[in-house]
Amino acid sequence: MSSAIYAGSFDPWSIGHEAVLRSALEIFKEVHVLVALNPSKLGTIDSLTRARIIASAMDPCTQWWAKEPPYYVNDSIVVATTLGLVVDYASTHGIHHLVRGLRSTTDFEAEFNLYFSNKTIDPRIQTWAVLCPPELLHCSSTYVRSVVGNPAAKKVGTSFVAQAAILGAPLELGRLFDFIVHASRFRFEALAQDLELTHLKMALQGLFTTLIRSEEKVRIWNQNQRALGLDEFMSGQRPMIERAHHNHEYPSDAVHAAWAKLAYGLTIKSKSLQSVMQTLHLLSSFTGPIGRAKNSVFESDIAEQFIDGIN
Repeated sequence: MSSAIYAGSFDPWSIGHEAVLRSALEIFKEVHVLVALNPSKLGTIDSLTRARIIASAMDPCTQWWAKEPPYYVNDSIVVATTLGLVVDYASTHGIHHLVRGLRSTTDFEAEFNLYFSNKTIDPRIQTWAVLCPPELLHCSSTYVRSVVGNPAAKKVGTSFVAQAAILGAPLELGRLFDFIVHASRFRFEALAQDLELTHLKMALQGLFTTLIRSEEKVRIWNQNQRALGLDEFMSGQRPMIERAHHNHEYPSDAVHAAWAKLAYGLTIKSKSLQSVMQTLHLLSSFTGPIGRAKNSVFESDIAEQFIDGIN
């Protein structure tokens, strides 16, 4: 089939939403992820930021934050916003299929009524329901908003940049963490002693929450982030990461360089290079080994070689 629309408030985009999207892409050649205004829901993040978060969740190497939607991601996804009815957007774009995610019988009742409402407006509209995987039944946007920023929460269920947006923390810090996760996608296939990507995310979650809860670290990051050149860095690493992902390899250079950027961004500018390296070691020791892995999440001694290349 050609195209479908997956619409919602996505406040914020969660791994549950991502699961629905992946299922839809198995059926449809193109899916429009439509951030729609729901008058009954007071959003914590504005619709434009939500659209950028969604695009960034699928491609963190692109600077979506300097562009206006619609965003075209990976030749099969369009991320857009609308203030009108979803069926009006569908009619404008010649799309007759809607995709909806169902987690409970309550969701079914709401979607059942919406189905007939949409049919009344446009009889050509067909609705496809995707049932939520059992392990993600808890992962609603409401759940995400309730646990984000909680130091005890190891599985928040959304991207780091979305967490930053909810908490009013620096978006660039969240984007860098998301970039690290994206680049590390096949670490656990490349390194036999490691376990799953989930463990990496949990280790990073603890570190990220600690950093954004520290007013001093946030202040230092805000002072330094402009000089880090993160947009150029992340976009410049795309070819290396794409080649590595194609071969199911771990682009260690990209990850260690990102780790060095993180250490630099959290160090007072007036401090020496040695201070930056001390920050690097501190961050590395904080995450430590994960699962049965022999190595830390990041090897600070390897990342040090990238320090000199940061201005």
